[in-house]
Amino acid sequence: MNAIIAFIPALGWGFMPILANLTKGTPREQLTGTAAGAVLFALCLYWYSPVPLQTTAFIVSFISGVCWSAGQLLQFQAFQKVSVSTAIPVICGLQLTGTTLFAAFILGEWKTGYQYGVGLTALVCILSGIILTNYRGKSGGGTGGLPVQMVVMLACSGLALTLYVIINQIFDVSGLSVILPQSLGMFGTALLINLKGERPLRRVHTVRNLSTGLVWSVANLALFISNGLIGVAASFPISQASIAISCVGSILIFRERKSPREWGSLLTGIVVMMAGVGLIGLLKM
Repeated sequence: MNAIIAFIPALGWGFMPILANLTKGTPREQLTGTAAGAVLFALCLYWYSPVPLQTTAFIVSFISGVCWSAGQLLQFQAFQKVSVSTAIPVICGLQLTGTTLFAAFILGEWKTGYQYGVGLTALVCILSGIILTNYRGKSGGGTGGLPVQMVVMLACSGLALTLYVIINQIFDVSGLSVILPQSLGMFGTALLINLKGERPLRRVHTVRNLSTGLVWSVANLALFISNGLIGVAASFPISQASIAISCVGSILIFRERKSPREWGSLLTGIVVMMAGVGLIGLLKM
């Protein structure tokens, strides 16, 4: 049972971007529906198991939700321009790199030569994996890589999602008390973004994305539970298998064309990234 719970975050976060893409909504509709689904889940969880909400923890978690919405909007916008299998490794890889460097140099978690050796090796694996997963042959439009504008968009998304994680770490805010204020920050930001929208939201497409928010929330809760059952060192690497699920799943579901060489580079990149994630897991022991 512990193994099943530990794998739920990988499944939830792996299929979440695919599910959002299947709704055929605009990025604003995807964001609003996802955030609304997260709020509904958080309210139900709070009703079932109320936890005390302290002022500092509430504000920090709310800001975390704001950062999530900013990063997630850019991610949804990226999906309109490139495939999920192209965007996800870059965003997740940059998020992993950012959170690891923050833990090392700001929180001071790296203290020994062993930790620096393992940590830097992990980052090299992750960055190498990003490059390998984005190899494109002639069938993918050449080998010139992503346009600069797209690289900037993905980098900004990765930065915002990094802030979404590290803000709670800075103030040592964790546990179930994070979930409700974080979801309120997500939904509040989505509403503000919609004030500047030129077109009104389509109700059907927004409602469809409630399921996206529920899937994300279940994965988020499962990670909290898994951390307590098997520890962060084991649950964290397992949860990051979402990268492989998103990449391979999107290619199969959306029938993206890949040459044998592109498939080989993609799968090698995923393996290399997961090796880096595993090394990061060693640092969490």
